[in-house]
Amino acid sequence: MFDPQHAFVDPLLAWYERNGRHDLPWREPERTPFELLLAEILLQRTTAEAVAGAYRPFAARYPTPETVAVATTDEIRTHVAPLGLVKRAAYLRRCASEILARHSGDVPREYPELVNLHGVGEYTARSVLIHVTGLGIAAVDTNVKRLLSRFFDVNPDRNRIAVLADALTPSTRSADFQHAMLDFAAEVCTAGSPACSSCPLRGSCESSEEQFTPR
Repeated sequence: MFDPQHAFVDPLLAWYERNGRHDLPWREPERTPFELLLAEILLQRTTAEAVAGAYRPFAARYPTPETVAVATTDEIRTHVAPLGLVKRAAYLRRCASEILARHSGDVPREYPELVNLHGVGEYTARSVLIHVTGLGIAAVDTNVKRLLSRFFDVNPDRNRIAVLADALTPSTRSADFQHAMLDFAAEVCTAGSPACSSCPLRGSCESSEEQFTPR
């Protein structure tokens, strides 16, 4: 009988422990909820590798909502411009101002309040909750959707994948599981040239090399 825990979750977490991108600065355990939110906004439509170089100095300069809110949009823009999408400077400033006005400077820990912040969508809100509260849910982006739809051979409908991802998430290791899915999709189950022949999940994957069609 197929057991997703043993076929997917456990080997994926084992792979992550050995091969995950543990050096990404926003994954450092001492990061505050606001620093995590900063990272998630900077990562929108931008690769982790691109953000990694800019994140530490940016978080050091703007460690709190207050430091962002008092800065000018032009000032923030100079620091995010190398990442592209300079409109995120305005997103960050407005988001910080809303945190101050609505939540006394604390990043909210409830989904409806988080997703209502400017520049925060479903993925960002869920990812923040995973890392700040340890909530046993997943955040689905293009990479997670690709990985799960291939492995389980299911329609890559976002809602269906989201339900599946939540069901798979270990209640006590949601952050590790989220990182594992992201890193595995980036390193092994890539969009164009997945490393099927050396994939540690190959034995249980429903999308063999012979049947593989990029998704």
